[in-house]
Amino acid sequence: MAIPVIGGIWNLARRVEDLFTDVGKLVQGLAAARSELRDLETRVSALEGREELLIEKAKGAASGAASAVAMQSIADMARRIGALEAGQGGQRRLESNWLVFESSR
Repeated sequence: MAIPVIGGIWNLARRVEDLFTDVGKLVQGLAAARSELRDLETRVSALEGREELLIEKAKGAASGAASAVAMQSIADMARRIGALEAGQGGQRRLESNWLVFESSR
């Protein structure tokens, strides 16, 4: 009669030992997952910083490109106006039109 009781206690002790082993493995797995999560957080923070820098550089490049396009358009318009003035008597014609406009006010 004592042998089945001792066998039951022995089985229970083995199950408890297995449970502690599994809990130990779980704790190690959680520590590894926590470490990987911290590494990922660090990488995401670095990527966010780079993203902000790229956005600022893109804004600067877009502003520079828009300015260059505007300046080119203004230069082209000035060239065309100059050509029109040259073909219609130059600056004197524009001044005389301005005087007519001013006197009609």
